[in-house]
Amino acid sequence: MESVKPLGYMLDRSLRVFRNQMICEFRENGIDLTIEQFVILHLLNSNCDLIQRDLACQLQKDKSIMVRQINCLLEHQYVVRSTNNEDKRKKNLILTIKGTGILNKIRGISATVSKKLLTDVSEKDLETFHSVLLKIQENGGAEEDLSNWGLKQSK
Repeated sequence: MESVKPLGYMLDRSLRVFRNQMICEFRENGIDLTIEQFVILHLLNSNCDLIQRDLACQLQKDKSIMVRQINCLLEHQYVVRSTNNEDKRKKNLILTIKGTGILNKIRGISATVSKKLLTDVSEKDLETFHSVLLKIQENGGAEEDLSNWGLKQSK
């Protein structure tokens, strides 16, 4: 009888499957971005007051890694820096029209990949899955509001 695999193993393996599927779809569609950059674009689309430090905190990434990711998005002209109204030393990151276009294209790809990977998963199981993921994040100290990702908050 096979023993239950550790949570970390199952989460990591599932994430790798999703990432690999997304990367294949990105290549097939001529998209030169990473999954992390997709997440950054999504966050910028839902909050126009974000600065690099906020993104680094929200994504739990090192600031230097975040700088490289943002610089790539700037080079592709998917985002621009804009002076913060409250503190002139800070720069807000704003999604451009081109950035919105690529984000919409990637969202479509993500929906297709998700649909494929969730084949034969019942709505009830999916709701339970989301609830469990949210509880794990909550227990781990994540403070991100996932409502703008289309996920239901469990209470």
